[in-house]
Amino acid sequence: MHDKNKIHPTAYIEDSVSIGSDNVIGPYAVIVGNVTIGNGNWIGAHTTIGSPAQFSTEKFELNGEPASGIRIGNWNVFREYCSVHQPSRFQTVVENECYLMAYVNVSHDTTVRERVILSSNVQMGGFVEIGAGANLGLSAILHQFTTVGAYAMVGMGAVLNRDIAPFVKCAGNPVRFLGVNTIGLKRNGFTDDEITEVGEWLTSGKRASSARIELIINRFSERSAETHRPTMPCTERRKAIVNNG
Repeated sequence: MHDKNKIHPTAYIEDSVSIGSDNVIGPYAVIVGNVTIGNGNWIGAHTTIGSPAQFSTEKFELNGEPASGIRIGNWNVFREYCSVHQPSRFQTVVENECYLMAYVNVSHDTTVRERVILSSNVQMGGFVEIGAGANLGLSAILHQFTTVGAYAMVGMGAVLNRDIAPFVKCAGNPVRFLGVNTIGLKRNGFTDDEITEVGEWLTSGKRASSARIELIINRFSERSAETHRPTMPCTERRKAIVNNG
């Protein structure tokens, strides 16, 4: 453990945990098991990282847990009472510059890509993947084996029982398509031409000329079979919403 970390004296950290530098770890935080944490993270009070996977058939609490572990990158924020669980098969990952608000649960075998925002009380089943730059609203719920594409915006209280394509806005229970996440894309530096290409891809499947857009689409299309569920469809009625922005 690097001596530049600021760790509250009430925090509990096992010797098995590897921590980089410039991290802040708050009161009563608990970090246990096979966990690797990078640099510059802020880990709030009562956050728990490294508990066994919640997997009722295996009961890892009683039968031990795999050694594949948790990997947390750099410059992430975990607000109070967040939890990150050990995997059941692969690895649980939070990449870089993510912001996890209070009471977020990152489930076993889940991957949270870079610059994701998870609002308070977002809950997810196992084997979830959340793409770079996605923004999930208060109390959104994700069924296990669900993929949320990069730069998608999920409304508060949404219930996701299928994969969400990149770049979209969606909300509701069950979740429904609301158009292109235009504001989110602009905030992340996408041009008007790129946003137009996104709309054309969502409505007609037209291939994008932008290398950046094409790369994100390909990554979503090639997502792991472990998390590959049916994607939320764009009906004719929803196409009009996309085209009207």
